[in-house]
Amino acid sequence: MWIAPKLDWVSSDFYNFEDLNRVENNTEVVADFVRYFIAIPPLNIVTNRDMQYVEFADSLNRIEGNQNLLRQRVTPVGWLPNKLDWKANDAFSYIDAQRLERNLNLLYLHYRGNVEAVPICGAHIVGEEVI
Repeated sequence: MWIAPKLDWVSSDFYNFEDLNRVENNTEVVADFVRYFIAIPPLNIVTNRDMQYVEFADSLNRIEGNQNLLRQRVTPVGWLPNKLDWKANDAFSYIDAQRLERNLNLLYLHYRGNVEAVPICGAHIVGEEVI
């Protein structure tokens, strides 16, 4: 289930494990939509972080790699290029948080609208009238 993204990150905000869990949850939701249109490999998704378990550089490379994979069919207008070379001790800012959430939101809006437009096989959507 889609979790509303935080799209208004500012420099005074703190990024924590719940934010990474939300981004990964939403990545899986978008991946399910993308699978309506193309086959994609299974994504490695982690949503069980807590205060005692937060990996960072490895997670960010995986998360941004997943997003990069999900945009291969279509890159929405406004997409911000993924950073795919995170290393230990790289600075993470609110701009990075905005990119992660915004890119997912762009994909979600695109695919949600398209999935809703795909007719369900066997459904009759014509002007049938009862006589």
